[in-house]
Amino acid sequence: MGFLRSKTTGFSAIVTTTLNQPWTMWSLRGDEAALVDTKALQWHKPLAQAFDGAFATLPEPFAGCSDGVIRLSQGSTLFLAGDQCLEQDWNKKVLHQGPIIDYPGLGPHIPAAFRSDLDVAVQLPAEYSTRRTLLIKGDQCAVIRWGEGVGYQGPLSGMEGAGWKMLPADMSGDFDHAVMCFPNGVYRTLFIKGDKAMDLDWGRGPTAVGTWGEVVAGLAALPADFQKPRLPAAGRFSGVADGVRVDLRVDLEGELPVVSGDLFTVSNGAYYNSFILDGGQAVELPATITGTAKYATETGRTRVSVRVDKLAPGGTATLTRSTPDGSDPTVFTCSYVSRFLRTIDWEIDYVAGSTPVGQYATTDHPRPPGLDKRIMTVQAAFADAGVELRTAGAANEVALSEADKDKMWSVAELDAAMRRHFSLHRDALQWKLWTFIATRKAYDDGTASPADGTMFDGDGTFQRQGMATFYDVMKEVEIVGTRDELFTFIHEIGHALNLAHTFGKQDAIPKQPLGLRNGYGDKSFMNYQGEYLGDPATGEGNGDAAFWEAFAWQFTPGELRHMRHGFYEHVVMGGKPFLTNAAHLPALAPPAPSRSGLRVRLSGSESFSHGEPVTVEIKLSLDGSRPAAEAVDDLKPGGSHLTVLITDPAGKVRPFQPIARDCGNHDRITLDEGTPALYTGAYLGYGAGGFTFPEPGTYRLQARYRAPDGSTVVSPDHLIAVKAPADDTDRAVGDLLLGSQQGILLALRGSDAPQLAEGNAALDTLIADHPDHPLAVHARMAKGANAGRNFLTLTETGVEVRPADTDTSIEQLAAVVETTLDPTTDAGVDNITLNESMRRLARAHARAGDLEQADTVLDQLVETFRDKDVPEPVLATIVEQAETARTELHEQA
Repeated sequence: MGFLRSKTTGFSAIVTTTLNQPWTMWSLRGDEAALVDTKALQWHKPLAQAFDGAFATLPEPFAGCSDGVIRLSQGSTLFLAGDQCLEQDWNKKVLHQGPIIDYPGLGPHIPAAFRSDLDVAVQLPAEYSTRRTLLIKGDQCAVIRWGEGVGYQGPLSGMEGAGWKMLPADMSGDFDHAVMCFPNGVYRTLFIKGDKAMDLDWGRGPTAVGTWGEVVAGLAALPADFQKPRLPAAGRFSGVADGVRVDLRVDLEGELPVVSGDLFTVSNGAYYNSFILDGGQAVELPATITGTAKYATETGRTRVSVRVDKLAPGGTATLTRSTPDGSDPTVFTCSYVSRFLRTIDWEIDYVAGSTPVGQYATTDHPRPPGLDKRIMTVQAAFADAGVELRTAGAANEVALSEADKDKMWSVAELDAAMRRHFSLHRDALQWKLWTFIATRKAYDDGTASPADGTMFDGDGTFQRQGMATFYDVMKEVEIVGTRDELFTFIHEIGHALNLAHTFGKQDAIPKQPLGLRNGYGDKSFMNYQGEYLGDPATGEGNGDAAFWEAFAWQFTPGELRHMRHGFYEHVVMGGKPFLTNAAHLPALAPPAPSRSGLRVRLSGSESFSHGEPVTVEIKLSLDGSRPAAEAVDDLKPGGSHLTVLITDPAGKVRPFQPIARDCGNHDRITLDEGTPALYTGAYLGYGAGGFTFPEPGTYRLQARYRAPDGSTVVSPDHLIAVKAPADDTDRAVGDLLLGSQQGILLALRGSDAPQLAEGNAALDTLIADHPDHPLAVHARMAKGANAGRNFLTLTETGVEVRPADTDTSIEQLAAVVETTLDPTTDAGVDNITLNESMRRLARAHARAGDLEQADTVLDQLVETFRDKDVPEPVLATIVEQAETARTELHEQA
């Protein structure tokens, strides 16, 4: 994360050459510099040529990407670039280089809340030979006395001097720049915020407030590029009328203006509607934008008119909502709030041994067209998109013992950690997001996942509030500290804002159009670098290298529109489930036939009783048109490559969305005679939208697999019948599995999370009261799987580990296996779940110290599937899984 945030001005830094009159200031834009006095431009040249070449030897990223400059006494200058700094004297001698927080005298004394995303860092006159630096963030500030500590920390209005208490409302914080001068012993600071400036006399208050030229004529003489705003021509306003508050967004970034707003009841703050209005033609301010708006919820007041004077501090916007003929108007007079269209409070926790996400200097690699020299951070990427990520304090390190450092995190543990450790968490719609940097993610079967990131919060009513990245995985693939790591963070936050993968937008409801080459050709944060397919018309290549040669660190226009103007519930954390809603089948018409050489099939039971968890087996194989074909080993529904569409008895269709979505590189494999197919199993009973099969009837399932060539392979329909309860006992047992907490537990293979206590109690009741019922096996599976693993709980002091309960795990999983293999009953789990259960059972025996019994279970696993006459390649895979598990268990013992 950067020490200073991205600026709205065309220049990134400004500093005086002297604190006394005559007053001159020099500004930086990339590797260019410009010097002005109070009246005119003195010069504009490359920084390397300025000041007689004093900075000609500056290394990158400081030479082209500095986002702040501090003038120090004794002829030295401190350049700031992201979280790094470099002090150099005017004789080209480097006096210090390294992280800002390690900079002697200053860095160690900076309070945690002021270590990232600052608005301003400006040097004050020394006091009793002690250097002093003023840091400003929002309307808060801290004065650092070098080598001593914090001299003052609190609101700007509490600074020494009566003038600080006289700040105008629209110039009381969130500044872009501050320049200090000291004429005749009087403390004065020039503040710049967007296109507005203020000259503040610390003792008497503002002496001038207005445009740059009105306050300091020389600022208006800066070169045109320095005056051009760097971020989108957009602004957020707020106003109240008739007991309703509107958050109004005006966006002039594209060819046509877009106006959108969210409406809330003043009395209780409850949200009740949103609208979007596309203007008919480009406008220049001041302007009026009028038309028929689209609303999230039907309303009679579809005519919207917005009159706006400027998108900057002091600007106003008048919103009028009325019926189509203009009658019954409600008029909102709205004040300017922010240059950002949306603001998110972002909290980060990370396990000891990992590090918070860093930064990327675009000068580190050859830059594609449209990418400036700059420091790129997570916040900068979203600031470019018009979204403010406001860090909630400093990132918090979570202690992890040496014995526990290799433990993996299941979705259940991540969810429990968020609910317990996310200080801003509430089951509500709110612009607040939690990020956890964990070690490694575990699959449902307890094995390690290759995922480097996940948006895991997909259960319950309020979703998309949490995302995680996995440091150990990123370290193994050598992307820690690189642009790929930064890309991963931005990508996962995009999912939290309800953005789909570029190649998965047809799964969204309503369906979104795919970009170039079925979305694989989009130069977007939401694509996969390794699966990029360049435009053949321009000679672009495919894959990771080609992606970085073309990527300008941007979202697509459609993604930007969603983040800036999407209906409130479709974007805000805690709002609509990821990509889900209801739609009719015509909206999801079959794609063009695939020529990938692949075939996908769904199979499994065709009949399920009341409450029975619905599972399917998924097979990807050759279609017979060629002897070999390339495939991606990613068959989990809701992942990057496979979607299962479910049509309910009423004819409505929706894609199944799991409660967690993993992102990361997946192995590519060639299907041929030796490896003719890939298999996996999937539990579809409960997902991000709740229960998938809530009513009796016939459901139609269809798989869609995205092949490496970008085409979509469609499976034949797989019909399943969900039956009504046969009797009171079936109803009672089924009901014990149908609570939402039980659905989550089945999806997660159990959990210790306190918020799922009622669901766990229901599963315990099912096992205790109906031990012989066919559905008891599913409760045993969840309880046994969870008991057999260590459960990690994030606490205020670190990570607590509940050790595996091997006795319970063996008892429950042995019952699952016994029931499934009993030839006298049809009860039990599917083949893939049986395989998983037997390997879990072997692991539990090994943990209990009984390696002999673990070996016996693994031998039984192989013999069981040999007796089932599964295809030879499948049996070979099962043998390999068993032997791999055996080797691991013996090595661990």
